[in-house]
Parts: sequence; structure tokens; C-alpha cells
Amino acid sequence: MTRRNRKTSILAAVVAAALSVTMAGCSSGSGDSGSSETGADGWSRAYEGTQLNVIGEATANTQILEKQLPDFEKKTGITVNLEQAPYDSLVQKAVLDFTTHKGNYDVLSIPYEYLGAFAEKKYIAPENDFLKGDAKGAGDDFSADDIIPALWEASSKWKDNWYGMPSNSAVMMMFYRKDLFDNADEKVAFKKKYGYDLAPAKTWDQYRDIAEFFNRPKGAEAGGAKLKDALHGVTVAGKRHVATVLEWMNYSWTKGGDLFTDGKPAINSQANVDALTYEKELTKFAPKGFTSATWDETTADLQQGLAAQAITWGDTAGAMEDKSASKVVGKMGYADIPVEKEGDKPEAHLGSWTYSINADSKNEEAGRLFMAWALSTTTQKALAEQGGLPALTSTFTDASLVSSLPYWKQELQSLKEAKSRPRIPQWSGISDAMALALSRALSGQTSPQSALDDAQSKIEDLMSGSLPVTYQ
Repeated sequence: MTRRNRKTSILAAVVAAALSVTMAGCSSGSGDSGSSETGADGWSRAYEGTQLNVIGEATANTQILEKQLPDFEKKTGITVNLEQAPYDSLVQKAVLDFTTHKGNYDVLSIPYEYLGAFAEKKYIAPENDFLKGDAKGAGDDFSADDIIPALWEASSKWKDNWYGMPSNSAVMMMFYRKDLFDNADEKVAFKKKYGYDLAPAKTWDQYRDIAEFFNRPKGAEAGGAKLKDALHGVTVAGKRHVATVLEWMNYSWTKGGDLFTDGKPAINSQANVDALTYEKELTKFAPKGFTSATWDETTADLQQGLAAQAITWGDTAGAMEDKSASKVVGKMGYADIPVEKEGDKPEAHLGSWTYSINADSKNEEAGRLFMAWALSTTTQKALAEQGGLPALTSTFTDASLVSSLPYWKQELQSLKEAKSRPRIPQWSGISDAMALALSRALSGQTSPQSALDDAQSKIEDLMSGSLPVTYQ
């Protein structure tokens, strides 16, 4: 995942920019002029000749989907111009298009935390009839019933309406160096030092011990080999960036915290302070550059064998097993995020994105077919086989994928444990306030308590007139 931090609210900044910036329209073709022919596989060709303009985050899922586009054109006669952009840039482009009503993008893959803001402003169109009806024009290999229910609801349902389909089933989980954990000498040394067996962490205390144990300098030994580079016990995101907020929320939730309690901000609760204090302790075992790290850097650390474990996004697991780029192919293990004490219920941070149709699009029908094709069993399996993450139950339970992808079972398990962050219209401001507070505490500029007290005050001001939060 690639995202650049913004110091001010993305929505506010882009709305201001919209007053002076325009985008050239690039949609072409009308959905009403094509043939009514239906192909043998059931896909409608009624919009043949239409060009769709789609934007998605620059991730493996989008890159892999782009390779499959000739299949969509073959089935429907619809061509797709697929633009890819980093997280923040994508949101900026989306909001600019929405606020200027240019309709440059027909279909947008949006981060689900913006669902409430975009739906409330009527920037995206409800798709109840198509999504919960007969999916008119979709082919035989599409079934809405196959979409993972909890994932779909979190990513696409706002109040009484459905606004699209999940475009990414990203969920956070624990990555760990299986080869190091399985090494006999490491097992003996760990038990001698800590008094219990070395195994993937079940609790945060164990996670901290393991981070300390595997934190070793260049030239030391790990797993029976001399280290060419330093090995860090853990890698974390610590930059003033949404990546830092989302990682911290795992520590918060599993330690009993949350952003809201009884509909009111609870940023500086004791549980949240404890979670931030704990994460600050972990940074002793992280790369020195963690204060500039987002999910991109944590992914690179893991992929290059520079860290023993991390709490990170499941949609980067494919990168770990990529023989052309990874030094840890076959060496990585995947597990539940640790909990405060054994027996507690695991939770995992959901990071889904959503295909939605621009309310200003003139190609809504063709856009619906694109969404259905992207969520068809044919496309989803191809996505999975090339390292992406699907959103269908059938793809996650496909026997060939389960047997060939070492992270596959854990992805589905973590999705079952997933919890959503707030999707309310004020999310952008909340994220900004939290990113500043967390980065300052993790870098040692202020204490966890002081940082969260400051964030509490800012978020209370931001939410003034909108409390209590009754739907998120």
C-alpha cells in the first residue's frame, strides 16, 4: 500500500483546491447505444463501445486486475481506462471530481472509512436494485451471495443503502519468521531466557519478549546463519500517517480500548494510553527509521528479512512469497493478532476498499457490469492466483488455493475476526488528529498520556454537534 500523509483534513484541503483546479473530462461513450446481445456466458453486451474510467489504489490487487481487463472487454465490449494512485492521492482525486461534478471517473475504488462522508453528500450512487436484486446483465460466474457477508456490509452498506462491492479484502494479521521460530537452537535459547517455549505470540507480553529476543546486530547469528544486516525484533509504522493510526488501533482494541465509547470520544482512556505505551516500548526493537515508516516500509522490512515479526496488512502476504522480489519466500508464517491475555477473543483490523459508482457518471449500467465482473468467480480466482486478495467465500475455500498459498487460511480466519474503524463523515479529521498524536508519542516528543489528551480535545471539537455517534 502506498499513501502520503496530509497534515490537514483531506476533504477540507481538496474542497479548497477544487475552487482553482479543474480536470479534463475523459468519459466517452453512452451506455444506451450498444447491442442488446448476451454472450454465451451470460454477460450483457448492451453497452458495447462504452469506455469506463476507473480509479483504484496502486496495490497488487489493482495491478493484477488491470491484467484481467481484456477478459472484461471480450465479454462485454466495454473498454476500461484504469488509473492507479496512492491512497491520499486517490482520495484527493475522488473528492475533486465529486465536488466539481465533472464525472471524470465512472467507478471509484474508495477506502471504506470514507463511505459515510461520500454517501451523506450523495457523491456515490446507491445500487440496491442491482446489488440486492437480479444483477441484470451480469454473467453466470457472478453471484452476490458469494461475497463474504461481513466484509460486504462493512465496506459497502451505509444506513439503509448499499453503495457497491468490496474491491479489496485487506485485513491486518501477524507475520512472523517461521524459519527462525522453528530453529532448534533458537528454541533452546529462548526457553532458557524466558522460561517458556518459543512459538508465534498469542499475547502481547509474548510478542514483546520475542521482539527483544530476535533483535540482533549485523554479524550476529540468527537461525544458524550469520546476519549480513541487522535483524530487528519487530517493525512498526511510526510516521505521522494513517498507517500508524490503523496499526495502533489493533493494540487499542485488543487491550480494551476504542476511539468511541457510548458514542462519545474516548481517545485518552486508560486502555488507549496503555496501548500506546506498549507500542512505544516495542519501538526499542524496531528499525531506527520507524518514525518515517508507513506500511510500505514495514512491508519492505519483512520482505527483505530485516524483521522477525510485525502486525501488518494481509494483502502484502503475496509480496512475501514473490520469488522475484522477496528474501523470505517459504520462511514467513501468518497468525492471529495477539491479545492481552490468553483466552481473549482475537480481533483484526479490516481495511476494505469499495467499488462505487460516481453519482455524476453517465455510464452507470456499464459501471455495474464492471463491478460484477471484478467480483466474479473467474476474476477473483485469477486475482488470488497472482497474489491478490479476493472477496468471495468460494475463492478463499478453493482447495487448490488453500493448498498452494501459505497465508490463505489465515486471511479468511482474520476476516472472520475483523473489526471496522469508524466510517463516519468526520473520519478524515479524526485520522489526522490521531496520526499527529501517535507519531509524537512514538518518537518521544511527548508522553502517550499527553499525546492522547491533545487528540481527545481536538476530536471533541471536531465532533461538536455530532455526538453521540449512533451509527458508524
